[in-house]
Amino acid sequence: MLRFEFTKQEVNEIKNKIYLSEIQERIFEYRLKEYSITKMAMLENVSESTINREIKKIHKKILRIL
Repeated sequence: MLRFEFTKQEVNEIKNKIYLSEIQERIFEYRLKEYSITKMAMLENVSESTINREIKKIHKKILRIL
């Protein structure tokens, strides 16, 4: 599982530099709060595989700016 470990300043910089869809933004916030994949899937009413795909997309976007 990918973990996001950023300071508040880093999070704000990342959010300013990349475009996240609404669901990706919520997932990013959930990951910062260390929610499980299962809990995120339940909150978003999607499958766990959808959450995993979105996390991978977020990860790729973050890697591009780092």
